[in-house]
Amino acid sequence: MKKNVLLLLMIVAFSCNLKKTEKIENTESLKPITTIESAKIFIKQNFKSNEETLLISDELNDPVGMNMSIIGNEILGLGYNVNGFEQKKGYRIYKFKK
Repeated sequence: MKKNVLLLLMIVAFSCNLKKTEKIENTESLKPITTIESAKIFIKQNFKSNEETLLISDELNDPVGMNMSIIGNEILGLGYNVNGFEQKKGYRIYKFKK
């Protein structure tokens, strides 16, 4: 009986992890964030795992970097560090890790 419970818990844990991985890899279906306010809301509602991904529209990448500083401050406040980014057409995929 204990083996069955342990096996069931392992299956649940792995399936949750796979769904998170699919979400990160399948960014084509996600819409890039276009405002600082919506970025803050998204971060507060969604940043819960050890690794997170954020799609930011090129509209927010100003020459001085002020917009990303404001967004980055929210992320750093939650204990995340930048773990790279990938440039796509019209947006960037930023990756963060605790």
